[in-house]
Amino acid sequence: MLWPKKKFPSPDSIPLTLEGFRVRLRPPVLSDYPHWNEVRLRNKDYLTPFEPRWNPKALEKEFFRRKLARQQKDWEQDRGYSFLILNKADDTLIGGVNINHVCRGSAQNASLGYWIDEDLQGQGLMTESLRLIIEYSFSILKLHRLSAATMPHNARSISVLKRLGFVEEGFAKRYIQINGTWEDHVLFGLTAPEE
Repeated sequence: MLWPKKKFPSPDSIPLTLEGFRVRLRPPVLSDYPHWNEVRLRNKDYLTPFEPRWNPKALEKEFFRRKLARQQKDWEQDRGYSFLILNKADDTLIGGVNINHVCRGSAQNASLGYWIDEDLQGQGLMTESLRLIIEYSFSILKLHRLSAATMPHNARSISVLKRLGFVEEGFAKRYIQINGTWEDHVLFGLTAPEE
């Protein structure tokens, strides 16, 4: 028996901008490089304990260009969707959210990755951004499930996920390599509302 075919949105029909009350999310473009570089450089010490080891050239324009080309290809091939988070008040770049590893077929799931400027922590901006991404994932991309993983000591990330309805589903020993070390992660999941 063949799996039933589902019609998925084409890249051309997928909205490129998500509007919230205080944030706007959109895919990155090359002209974002100076602002992206400034925010990432300023937050490097804060972000490195939570991210895969940074490439020595991670802040160079050519690295950004290659990353952007890969993200655009992922978007076109329905493998992943990368967004920058902008503060609507002044249109400044404040973070990013990725819908990673889109799996179609019988699974219809993806995983989330996200970061925000350290100076803007605790203001609800990431919660608002992820609410937009969740709605987008379930209503536009027609995913059934989102997963997220965070290190046990990342209390802010755990709090955001629980606030958004993610359920703790397990513990993965040495799950993801973070800053060069295989780190344990708490696993969370969220399924689309019942139709």
